[in-house]
Amino acid sequence: MILAIFSHRQKLTDHDEIQVCSEGWTYSFEEKSGEIIPPEGLDVPKNTEVVLSNTLPSDVKDGMGIVFRSRMQRVKVYIGEEIVYQYPSHKMIGNAIPSVWNFVRLSESHAGQQIRISLESPYGRFSGKIGSIRYGSYDGLVNYVMSVQAIVFGISLLVGIVGLLLILIFIISKKHEICGWQCSLGILLVDLCIWLCGESRMPAVFIGIEAWHYFTFVSLLFCPVFLTAYLYARWKEISGKITKVLFYISFSIGSICLCSALTGGPDLVECLPVTHTMVGITLVYTVVIYCLAARKTRKGMGSELVCILLILCAGVWETVYFYQTNQLVAIWMRMTLLIYALNLLRISVLMVYQKIKENQKLKLRLKKGKAELMTSQIKPHFIYNTLNSIQALIIIDPEKARKMVYDFSTYLRLNLDNIGERELIPFSEELKHIRAYLNIEKIRFEERLDVVMDIRVKSFMVPPLSIQPIVENAVKHGLCKKINGGVVLIRSYEDKDSYIVEVEDNGTGFDSSLLGIRNETQRLDDTTSHVGLSNIRFRIKEITGGTLEVSSCPGKGTKVKVVFLKNKI
Repeated sequence: MILAIFSHRQKLTDHDEIQVCSEGWTYSFEEKSGEIIPPEGLDVPKNTEVVLSNTLPSDVKDGMGIVFRSRMQRVKVYIGEEIVYQYPSHKMIGNAIPSVWNFVRLSESHAGQQIRISLESPYGRFSGKIGSIRYGSYDGLVNYVMSVQAIVFGISLLVGIVGLLLILIFIISKKHEICGWQCSLGILLVDLCIWLCGESRMPAVFIGIEAWHYFTFVSLLFCPVFLTAYLYARWKEISGKITKVLFYISFSIGSICLCSALTGGPDLVECLPVTHTMVGITLVYTVVIYCLAARKTRKGMGSELVCILLILCAGVWETVYFYQTNQLVAIWMRMTLLIYALNLLRISVLMVYQKIKENQKLKLRLKKGKAELMTSQIKPHFIYNTLNSIQALIIIDPEKARKMVYDFSTYLRLNLDNIGERELIPFSEELKHIRAYLNIEKIRFEERLDVVMDIRVKSFMVPPLSIQPIVENAVKHGLCKKINGGVVLIRSYEDKDSYIVEVEDNGTGFDSSLLGIRNETQRLDDTTSHVGLSNIRFRIKEITGGTLEVSSCPGKGTKVKVVFLKNKI
């Protein structure tokens, strides 16, 4: 915008050569006649031909022309008795007659002759209305119109560009779940861009006039649909049911109006009052939702609420102006929408930046937590006890000693491998680590330790050292404190949304309140430090979105249930 304001622009035509032809015009329709100064409008019934007459200047030369804008009207231009221009010049798609800039070429032979402009509209609102009539070189008129409308068109286009950027941000950040509602907002802004560009009065150079017309009206017709979809995506928890109902109502009304236009009923122009009413209701509802959201969050919503209020005020002003003058300027609506779009883009970029910083901190914490957990697993006394057992078995049972050396080396190697950068490993690999540890402990504790495996599924991913430390905890703190030992059960299965791993023992158990257990669900609190369980729970939650639950009873045993969500792994 700064470049557009301050940069030097090539002057395509001298606007001083463009003259406004406002004097000398007369009108006639039915039995009425008189003088008129365009763009003054007349009160003319629909489907009634209005003829504006004047005399062309005597200095008309080849390459000259006139231009004026008609809204939803059939146009014929006569010079003398010759028709030099007609709109539409061919059969249009549907029954609608789009608004258009009428560029009429003149030649030297037309100098001093009478010019008559015939207007006829099927809509009473636009019948007898004509824009300012300008006279000058034909090429100059084209460049003049395009340069005058370029700013309005550019602002409209910027709204759509911001919408595309928001969609791009959503696509880029979707994997990390940084943004969610940005996609709905981006689609809404693109829809508004189509409407604003269509109402920018830019000549239809690149696409057909019918396309301009229908895309403009359809985009406005379904604007409430995209707006309610955005509100539902962002604030589902705030009056989500009402928003959903309003979405279906606006979609139904839009579909009915569109079907009516396609089947020969009231067309999109005749449905404008219904469209404006639905847009107004949805916009007021949006303000209410924003107020509720600002009241709930109490921060970060001030700028958005101000922008929405500005859009509401601009919309009321533009609507009143349209129904009073039948002219839709929409410059204030464009500016407020662009400010709102840029503000939401700023907020989204800040959200992504803050989330990236949080992810970096989280990644460092996860890495540190994994290293701490791995270090806590390889305790000196466990190594000494294992080596002493191997030393004793070398003399008593060399074959068992050989197996124990293999399991011990596997245990150490997997512990060291888990220091790496991998966030997830196959559960089968974690299971291999568990078996290596249990084989060592079974040799050491013999009949005091019994292991039961009920592995129904193992083709899923888990964070390293997420189950093995729980099994080790069950053996060390559950069974080994019991004189007769006990049984540790490891079970894996799946349901519709998750994979579940359970580790259960019939050991000594403990009072759950010592671990900071929360209410009846018995979820571990983040403050617990018992054998790294809080560390494990944190990693499971952040990496897989899963949960870790503990239930225990003194003298009866302990059960740990770990849930891994399928859509996260």
